[in-house]
This record gives sequence, C-alpha cells and structure tokens, in this order.
Amino acid sequence: MKHNTHVTAKSHHGSINVLIKALIITLIFMFIEFFGGLYTKSLALISDAAHMLTDVGALSVSIIAAWIAQRPSTPKMSFGYHRVEILAALGNGLLIWFLAGMLIYEAILRIGNLPEIKGFAVFVIALVGLGANLLSMWILKDAQKKNFNVKAAYLHVFTDSLGSIGAIVAGAVIWLSGWRPIDLIISIIFSLLMLFSSWKLVKESFHVLMESTPSGVDPEEVKKDLSELKGVQEVHDLHIWTVASGRHALSVHLISENQKELLHKASSLLEKNFGILHTTIQIEHPSEFESKKCYDCTSH
Repeated sequence: MKHNTHVTAKSHHGSINVLIKALIITLIFMFIEFFGGLYTKSLALISDAAHMLTDVGALSVSIIAAWIAQRPSTPKMSFGYHRVEILAALGNGLLIWFLAGMLIYEAILRIGNLPEIKGFAVFVIALVGLGANLLSMWILKDAQKKNFNVKAAYLHVFTDSLGSIGAIVAGAVIWLSGWRPIDLIISIIFSLLMLFSSWKLVKESFHVLMESTPSGVDPEEVKKDLSELKGVQEVHDLHIWTVASGRHALSVHLISENQKELLHKASSLLEKNFGILHTTIQIEHPSEFESKKCYDCTSH
C-alpha cells in the first residue's frame, strides 16, 4: 500500500494577506455608503451598504478560516483543518441568500410608500463604492482561482459591485427624471442576481463536504487508465474526493501479481493525468481477491 501526500501552507498565508487588504477597503467604504444611504433615503444605496456589511463578515470569517487551515494535521485530524475553509465558503454563500431575501422583503414593504430620494448624492456615493469594489476584486482575483474560501469572499465583493452599479443607475434616473420606483426595481433585481451568482458556490461547497467526485475528474477515465497499466487485472473500490481547494484524494484497489513496480506506475499516472497527489493504492494478489470474494458471498 502506498500513501502520497503533498500539502502547502504558502497558499493559506498568501490568501490571508489579500483578504486583509480587501477587508480594510470594504470596511471604509461600507460606512461611506451606509451613512450616504441614510442621508439620501435610498434603499438601493442602503442595500449596497448592507451587502458590504456581509462582505466585512465574510472576509473576516474567510481570514479566520484561512488562519485555522494553516494548523498542522494531528492524529485525530489526520487531514488537517483545510475543510474549515469549505465550511466558511458554504456559510458565506448561504449568508448571501439570507441577505437577498431580506432586501426583497424590504422592497415589497416600500411599495406605495416611497420616500424622497436625493438622486445626485446616491449617484456619487454609489460611484465611489463601485471603485472600492473593483479595487477589492482586483486584489482577490488571482487568489480566488485557487481557493474556495477566497472565491467565496470574491463572490461577495462581485455581487456587491453589481449592487453599486444598480445604485448608480437608480441615482442617475432619480436625479435626471425624478422617477423614484427605479430604486425598488434595482433593489429587487440586485437581490435576484445575488441569489443567481452564489448558487454555484453553494453547490460546489456542498459537493466537497459530501465527498463527491471533483468536477473535471472522470472516475471512468481514471479506472480505464489504471486498468491499462501493465500487470493490472482488475480495478475496484475506486473513490475520489476533494479534501479542500485544489487538494484531491483517491483510494483504489488493484488486482495484480506484480506489486512493487505497479505502485510507482499507478501513483505517477494519477499525478500526471489527473493532478491527484494524495493517493492510497492497495494492490491485491488475485488469490487474495478471490478469497475475499468468497468470504463476502458466505457472509451475506
């Protein structure tokens, strides 16, 4: 049996740095938009500020999760704490859903009771908020491609930038035409976009926690490639799952008379063809496999 592991802490340290930078920017502009929304009485602007508040929470949780994930594995936590980041990503996605529902509810309550809204002020403040969101997205853009946790934070900032664009449109329309219902329309559209954009993150996080086969890895192709190795008579008990972002794991049983040479070939194939570095490969002699099958038959 062979175990092949590869764990890096450098990615966690890098993700913490970019998350802290994005948190500082978001925190500053959240207060600007919130007090600006109170001053202008714009729900679209308050909605954007409220989402920035969830950004602050999401970024804070992501930073803590990334810090915990750096902790080394222990006998009890043999895979380490990497899945804390997956839990944080799932929590952030569900938080977006909750916020979207609250904003839609608030918009419905305002129907028929629209306050006076200072359109020009909404336009200017939302424009500044968009600049802050774009800066945060630029800081997070590279790290989010490699890490579920940072991806969740990036998604928060991305949906917030959509809210800023909506507030800019609402402010401009009210400023130029005085048509106030646009504020509610933009808020509802923004909320629906939040639900849509976070669906993939929630689904992917759920699949990782349920130990589904990673997207991009075809179990049948893995089985086919292993079965074509010289000396392999049968492939069975194949399991492939994701431990954390970019960390796939595999366990498999191979039936073969040639054990030593096959171990190296199989692990090299899995790393080269599928990028799977953590592998547990058990090679069984044909006679051993037959005896196990007979035992299974009699025990059922």
